[in-house]
Amino acid sequence: MKRSHRLLLAIAAFAAAGAQAQVVKIIVPTPPGGGTDGFFRVVGKEAEAYLKQSVIIENVPGAGGTIGVAKLVNAKPDGLTLAGIWSSPLTATPHTLKATPYSTADYVPVIELSHTPYVMCVDAKFPASTGAEFVAELKRNPDKYTFGNDGVGGTGQLSAARAYRALGLKVRDVPFKGAGETLASFLGGHVDIYVGSPAPILSSVASGKSKCLVVTSADRVPALPAAASLKDLGIPGEETMLWRAILAPKGTPPDVLRKLEAAFEQAMATPATKAYVEKAGEIVRIRKGAELRAMLETEYASLAAVAKTLNLQAQ
Repeated sequence: MKRSHRLLLAIAAFAAAGAQAQVVKIIVPTPPGGGTDGFFRVVGKEAEAYLKQSVIIENVPGAGGTIGVAKLVNAKPDGLTLAGIWSSPLTATPHTLKATPYSTADYVPVIELSHTPYVMCVDAKFPASTGAEFVAELKRNPDKYTFGNDGVGGTGQLSAARAYRALGLKVRDVPFKGAGETLASFLGGHVDIYVGSPAPILSSVASGKSKCLVVTSADRVPALPAAASLKDLGIPGEETMLWRAILAPKGTPPDVLRKLEAAFEQAMATPATKAYVEKAGEIVRIRKGAELRAMLETEYASLAAVAKTLNLQAQ
C-alpha cells in the first residue's frame, strides 16, 4: 500500500474516532446539588449507552432558569447541546420578567421524562387531617395562614395560587429563594404551609412531623396516597405539575431528534433511573412530539393568566 493511501486511511480513522468521541452536553439551568441537577446527572449517565456518546452536565443557573435556556436556544442544532429542564423556566418564569430571551417557538421540546405534583403540607398539629378539612380551615380563616414557596413567579407559587383562587381561598404568599430555604422556613415554623416538590418533605412526613394534605395533580400520587388530589377537591382542570424534559435547539434535524427521543426513553427504563425517580416521589412520564408541545403551550397560557391575577408580570 502506498504511503499516501496509508496516510489517508489514518486520517479517516482518526476522524471517525473523533466523531465517536463527541460528547453530548446537557445544560442544567440550576446550581449543582438540587433536584433537577441530580435527576439529569442520573438520567444523562444512563443515556450514554443508548446515545453511544459520553454525557456531561453544565450548570448554568440564574434568572429563574432563563439564562440556561437562553444558552440552549443559541447553541448549534447538532444534537450535541441539550438542556435538562424543569417546568418553571418554560411556562412560569417568562410571565414575571420584563424580557425573556426566548419564546416557546425558539426550542424543540424533545421528550418529557418525569413529572410530579407540587404538594401542600402542614405541621402535624395543624387543625386538619384531610384535604377537605384543610380547605375548610383556610376558608374559615381568610388571610390567616401563610404558604412558603420557592420564588416569585415560579411554578410552585403559581400552582398554589391557581388552586387557591379556584377554591375561593385567601392564603398569604411568602416566596423564598429556593426549595431548601422554603423547607427550612416551614420546618422552623416561619410559614404555615410548605408548597414545593415532594422529595424534600418526605422524610418529615415519614417521621410524623408533617402531613401533606393536597397535591396539585388531578389524580392522587403513589408517594402520598392520603393527600387529596384536585379531582377530590372538585377542580381537576387546575392541575399544575413539576415536570422534567429534554430540550434541543430549534433546527435540530428530525433524525437526530428521533435518536435523542429513543435514547432518553430507554434511559428512563433502567433500574438506576427507576430507583432514583421512586425515591424522589416522582413518576416516569414519557411524552414527546406534538403531544408534548401542546401540553407546554397550554400550561404556558394557563400560568400566564394566574400571573396576571397576581400582578406578577414584568417584574
